[in-house]
Amino acid sequence: MTNTSLRERFKIEKNNSPMVSKLLSLAVERKLIKVFDPNSSNKFKKYIPYWA
Repeated sequence: MTNTSLRERFKIEKNNSPMVSKLLSLAVERKLIKVFDPNSSNKFKKYIPYWA
């Protein structure tokens, strides 16, 4: 999952992408998802379920 794919899934406009970024950050903090490649730049970050 990426910021863009999550926006598309929930039909959130591009100008609200900071809101999606915040949701992803909160989900990572709460260990619901994790970053696929911690060395990737923020622009290209991908997320996977915590159990993967």
